[in-house]
Amino acid sequence: MSKLIENVAKYCKKTSGQDMPIKALDRQRLGKLPLVVTGAYRCYEATLMGIPIILLEVLDAGYTPKQLQKHQQIVMGLMQSHVVFTMENAVSYHVSRMIDFAVNFIIPDKLIYVPTLLIYLREVKDTRKLDDEVMPGIAQCLLLFHLQRDSLDGMTNKELSEKFNMSYASMNRAIRWLIGKGLVELEGVKEKKLKMVDKGRELWERALPLMPSPIERILYTDEQLDDKPLAGESALESYTMLATPEIPCKAVSKKWASEQPKEKLIKYGECRVEVWRYDPMLLAKGNVVDPLSLYLSLKTNEDERVRIELKNLINNVKWLED
Repeated sequence: MSKLIENVAKYCKKTSGQDMPIKALDRQRLGKLPLVVTGAYRCYEATLMGIPIILLEVLDAGYTPKQLQKHQQIVMGLMQSHVVFTMENAVSYHVSRMIDFAVNFIIPDKLIYVPTLLIYLREVKDTRKLDDEVMPGIAQCLLLFHLQRDSLDGMTNKELSEKFNMSYASMNRAIRWLIGKGLVELEGVKEKKLKMVDKGRELWERALPLMPSPIERILYTDEQLDDKPLAGESALESYTMLATPEIPCKAVSKKWASEQPKEKLIKYGECRVEVWRYDPMLLAKGNVVDPLSLYLSLKTNEDERVRIELKNLINNVKWLED
């Protein structure tokens, strides 16, 4: 039994409070399945919340949600049993599509979604961690700008507010947060000026544990958004050798998203839209989001291809040292 299947059993126990017995599908029942199924999945029989199911461990991450739906129907018809897929991880738009196509699936430590059994379970996690431990969007934008675009050392609060088109109060809160975390200092007597405590990669690595993904939420649109920068795997493809994703991805600011008509930004569409905590255009390189924000947006992605290219992305960053 694979590590993934062990994790499935543990996750189901944690979320439902019930054991999930799992064993390999016996040869007689396995023989009823076509090669398209047995060649693409490891097949198990299990009990989910007291109900017998066929559990299919996905071996080929390239299958689309629509193909999974088709395979689910084939196996359900042949085995006369509920069918549930399991996988290590899935990008968010694939999860949305699987839900849209009514695919039964379990992703350990994330979600149990089995609509044929009316089951939807997600582990309740402790979210009481202080917001103070997560870098505010403005503060993160300042730091990433300094690392990649131009030095902010020697600038006053007023100058920074004007440069980034932020209110004085918002900029002051961001700077105070950075001071509190030991990332910046203020120099001067009459007029306080900003000074970063480290340079280049050292500053990045010091700040990295405090920086969350810039993505606040995900939407979709049927428009191309040609004036918005590429983001997600679309941007990673521009910087690295990663293949072009099935659905293009763009990044927009919260302000821009709030100004759009409701029918423009929808739940499903031809283009994925990442709504960022700060304006991606402030840091974008041409028509692509900046490398460091891109890294932060994908750092929890468990796709091995993406993880390899993210390492290459960081290794190729030209750090602004002064």
